[in-house]
Amino acid sequence: MAEILKSMAERVLVCVGPSPASTDLIRAAQRLAADLQAEWFAVYVEDPRMLRLPEAERNRAVYNLRLAEQLGAETVTLRGRHIAAEIVNFARQRNITRVVAGKPVRSRWQALLSESPVDGLVRRGGDFEVRLLAGKPAGPEATPILIQPKRSRWPGYELGLGYFILATVLAFLMYPYFDLPNLIMVYLLAVMVTAVQCGRGPAILNSLLGVLAFDFCFVPPRWSFTVDEAKYIVTFAVMFLVAVVIGHLASLIRRQAEAARLQERQTAAMHALSRELAGTRGVEKILQAAVQQISTIFECQAVALLPDDKGKLRAAAGDLAAVFHQDILKELGVAQWTYEADQMAGWGTQTFPDSPILYMPLPASQGALGVLALRPRDPEAENWLLPEQLRLRFLESLAKQVALALEVERLEKTALAAQIAMENERLRTSLLSAVTHDLQTPLAAIMGSTTSLLQGQLPPQVTQELLTNIYDETERLSRLVNNLLDMAKLESGSLKLKKELQPLEEVVGAALNHLERRLAERPVQVSLPADLPMVPLDGALAEQIFINLLENALRYTPAGSPIAISATLAGDHLEVEVADRGPGFSPEDLDKIFEMYYRGSTGQDLTGYGLGLSICRAIVEAHGGRIWALNRDGGGAAVRFTLPLAVPEK
Repeated sequence: MAEILKSMAERVLVCVGPSPASTDLIRAAQRLAADLQAEWFAVYVEDPRMLRLPEAERNRAVYNLRLAEQLGAETVTLRGRHIAAEIVNFARQRNITRVVAGKPVRSRWQALLSESPVDGLVRRGGDFEVRLLAGKPAGPEATPILIQPKRSRWPGYELGLGYFILATVLAFLMYPYFDLPNLIMVYLLAVMVTAVQCGRGPAILNSLLGVLAFDFCFVPPRWSFTVDEAKYIVTFAVMFLVAVVIGHLASLIRRQAEAARLQERQTAAMHALSRELAGTRGVEKILQAAVQQISTIFECQAVALLPDDKGKLRAAAGDLAAVFHQDILKELGVAQWTYEADQMAGWGTQTFPDSPILYMPLPASQGALGVLALRPRDPEAENWLLPEQLRLRFLESLAKQVALALEVERLEKTALAAQIAMENERLRTSLLSAVTHDLQTPLAAIMGSTTSLLQGQLPPQVTQELLTNIYDETERLSRLVNNLLDMAKLESGSLKLKKELQPLEEVVGAALNHLERRLAERPVQVSLPADLPMVPLDGALAEQIFINLLENALRYTPAGSPIAISATLAGDHLEVEVADRGPGFSPEDLDKIFEMYYRGSTGQDLTGYGLGLSICRAIVEAHGGRIWALNRDGGGAAVRFTLPLAVPEK
């Protein structure tokens, strides 16, 4: 159903061209789309005739497309020989319902001799409504600012004259041996070479000079412009017409070849930038890669500017001093305007054209992410002398690639933050569940024993058992609370170690005394060599390691089975082991046993809460050691950990 509704929705298309009146058409299409709450497109078709337009008019088409994009349109550039056919095909592909076009201003003779694109659009289209508007030409302030190269006054004409002289010399050499039509071919060849090498203007001049030279030097009577036979007049006319056509076609092919070469080079540059950005992570590294690539492509100094928390632009990558030589505050003001307006400014644009720096915004869905500032090393370089519509379109494409990489990085960080928040919420829920269960169990036991004591006179033996139960459950509750507090402090980093040199046997003894009553029926073997050195420890935390490991041994091993504590000197650290003769660890538990809330996969119905070993790992790592679990030969489990020794002072 959603797809059907989407296909039935209104869509508006506006035909954009190099005419200043296109601005009125664009604004009218924007108002129409807003009234219909419809998507709208701005389409510009480049046909071969567009290549022959002056550069200022071709640039104006780019500015019109940019205006449409700023007003919210999706801009599309099509290429083809027939404008109307390309627009109709696009309209049918995108399910366009209304087309806005400019009413053609043509003479009666032009209308009779050729069909305008608008007439072809009306004739071909039947699936959409065509609305014709008569736009008002924009004022002179809308003329784009062009970057004019310092070229010679007559570019290519000197070389074209050289080709003409060479053709004439060759014709003199051929004259005694060839007929006059063969000499015409020499001049036509010179015209074609001139068109390819120098352009259409020199080729037309070469055509005229070739006709005059052929008449003066070779057509009887020679050395005179007088023609005895009328047939030669037709020859001259055809020769000139053919030469002009050949020159025009060769010039057109030359322009198309140059455009293809530029597009290929730009595609390669964009591919290189995409490949570089695809393998880069981190905002700073992305911008550094972008600045380096763009500096190489356009032979310029570049710097990337990103906003701070207050929205003020700051240099994020590149050499700021290499771009802003003087009037830094003024140039930063232009960059700030570019960021806030999300429009290009500076060198070669209509906004702040006196600036020697070109400012490109990094466009995103919710406004500019930052600004690229480019200072050409040599404004006469080939990349900066491209037709403006090619140069700015290329720069915009590169800026969009950089902005897309930054947007992906931002989305990845947002997704990671959301994932971390979800994980924290899961851990918080798990902790609440574990704490709720483990707090309720001892509290229920304490409450039950206390209630029995308050109900009346009980035998001394029963009273003693109830008091012992209250004590055991209170001790268990105290251990749980202490473990939770220790874990919270270790995870937050607020727990500071208070290391002091002390013998390991004192720490082990304190832990054994703490669990003396529970270990009364267990054989505990302590093997600590007498020559063990002093260890830098936080005594209270180190004692907690042994208490947690011994409690695990008591909980997971059969009653009466032995427990062993040992330590050996291994280089610059002590290796300590707490072992038992219980069922041991299952293979899948060895890598997970120290994770929070992990209770093992033995299937036993135990009341532990999965914090003891994770606290042991946190304390050991805080001391600079490591901890691991293993199964003993002959059955049983062991937990080993290392404690670094004090480094002797030199």
